[in-house]
Amino acid sequence: MSILSELMTNEKVEPEVKTTYEYVLDLKDRLQSTCALSQIELQKSQIRQKKYYDRKTRVRTFEKGDELLVLLPTDSNKVLLQWKGPFEILERVRGDDYRIQLVGRTKTFHAHMLQKYWSREHSDRVHVSYAMVFEPEEGDED
Repeated sequence: MSILSELMTNEKVEPEVKTTYEYVLDLKDRLQSTCALSQIELQKSQIRQKKYYDRKTRVRTFEKGDELLVLLPTDSNKVLLQWKGPFEILERVRGDDYRIQLVGRTKTFHAHMLQKYWSREHSDRVHVSYAMVFEPEEGDED
């Protein structure tokens, strides 16, 4: 406090003390300007990253009763995920969350963990392909 009063009253102050006080004020100003600059750059970076992310994303919406595949951990490794299902949607909870009827229980999943299940259409016709390979016998030159 004495340093501040000496600076305000223009009394002679030791040069070492004055430079220390000025250093602290300059440091404070530099920190504030650096913080403001970093916030501006962070906003620019967020806008750029959002633009890159939005290029590959698509809106996923499902209806009640749709059949879905759910991305769940495997039985042997909880870190390894695979698509399991089909399971039925009970309701849309909020936003992109859906309540799904799993085997014996219900659970809520985000839309990014869900994929529409397309069942195969069964046809009455059976398509069979055959392939035959003929190898020449020994002594046969043809």
